[in-house]
Order: sequence, then C-alpha cells, then structure tokens
Amino acid sequence: MSLLLLRLTIAFYSVGLLHSFLTIITRKKTLFRVALAGISLGFLCHLLAFSVAWFETGHPPISELQEVLSFFALVIVLAFLLAYARYRLDSLSVFVFPLAFILTLAANLTSEPSQPFPEMLGSLWLYLHVPFIFLAYAAFFVAFASGLMYLIQENELKRRRPQAFYYRLPSLEVCDELGYRALSIGFPLLTLGLVAGVLWQAPWELDKKIIASFSTWIVYAILIAYRLSEGLRGRRAAWMSILGFILILAAFFGTRSQGSAHPFIQ
Repeated sequence: MSLLLLRLTIAFYSVGLLHSFLTIITRKKTLFRVALAGISLGFLCHLLAFSVAWFETGHPPISELQEVLSFFALVIVLAFLLAYARYRLDSLSVFVFPLAFILTLAANLTSEPSQPFPEMLGSLWLYLHVPFIFLAYAAFFVAFASGLMYLIQENELKRRRPQAFYYRLPSLEVCDELGYRALSIGFPLLTLGLVAGVLWQAPWELDKKIIASFSTWIVYAILIAYRLSEGLRGRRAAWMSILGFILILAAFFGTRSQGSAHPFIQ
C-alpha cells in the first residue's frame, strides 16, 4: 500500500514539476495553480505513504536508503509549502520540485522489501535525530535556492536585456531575507539533531560521517555569526549558503564508511 501511494506521489509531483516550468516559460500564473495543486496533493499522498509504511513495519521508515531519500523529499516539499505560504514565490518551485521528484523517484526505484529493524536504531533519540537533521537540511536547501535566485537576479539586473526568468524572480531583498530566515530556522534544527545524535550513539566513536556533520555545523555557525555580527548580506551570503549545502551533500553522500552508525549510507 505504501509503495502504491509513493507511486501516486510521483505522479502528482511530476504534474507540479511540469507546470512549474511551464509557468516560468509562459509567464502564465494560472499554470502555477495547477503546479501548486499537484505538489500539494503529492505532499498529502507522500505523508500518507510515510504513515502507512510506519504502520506496516511498526517503526519509522528512516533506516534504509530509499526510506531516507523519500523522507528527505517529503520535508523539502514541506519547506517549500511553508515558504510559499509566507512569500508566494512560484520561482522557488523551479529549484524545489525537481529535487523532490528525483528523490521520490529514486526512493521508488530502489525500494526493496523492508529489512528487520536493527536493535541499535530502536531509540527515542534516533526518532528525534533524523527528523531534526532532515528538517534542517530542507531549510538549508531553501537557503541554497534563495542564494541561487539572488545570484541569478543580480546577474540579470546587470544585463541591458534581462531574460524571461528575470520577471519570475523576487527582488534581491526578498531573496536575501528568505535565505536568512531559512538559515535561522535550519541552524537550531541542525544543532538539536546533532545533540540527539550524540545522545543516541553515546558512547560513540568518530567516523567520517560524524566528522563531516560537525564540520557542516561549524560552517553554518560561522555563516550565522557573520550575518549577525558583520551584517553579511547579498552576494557573499548567497555564496556561503550555496557552499554550505554543497558540504551537506558531500557529508550525506560522500561518507560511506563500514561500521558506521548510519546504516542507510552503506
């Protein structure tokens, strides 16, 4: 049942993805209503698929690669819907929808019969660690996307003849504000996630993934500190948000160590 719901999710996400790009190309606002409806229905199906998988297995579906990919897509769409409710930025969908679709499709293609839930994962701290971490990643992806939009918009403003995408992008001020708000939400969530991870694994030994995760935390701590103390804004803040998310991807996909406490990266 959960697999069927996941495939229905992919269908709705594909509708949202297609119409979000058509909105940018044609500049017809009515098309984005279809995109928003598709992504919203997809989110509801996705949330239901996650809940059904939890009921079917008796544990949160966060222990295997396909489950983690699916959960990441779910929280990214959630982050988009929250950001859209506040800023009404349809241009943000061009960055969010492709990633959500790809992650969900990958989760479906790699789906295998659920393995026995490892005893070491049956901890309350794990159930806090994973959601906090991936909610933080979703917020940082919004900051990453806002950084990209800032740089694109800045480049377009320097052109004598801006391209069509220019007219769908928010102002530089809105891009910068969205990036800062996303960072201010993501950093506390990342901190809570890492604390929960430490309590879950205690006593623990360092592996490459743990080192990479704390390195990412340091990068974002520096970025937040600079924004608060030095008033870091604009181009430099955008580039740092982009760099921070690249480091997140490197930490998630590039640290595949045997014996890790993170079985989904094996």
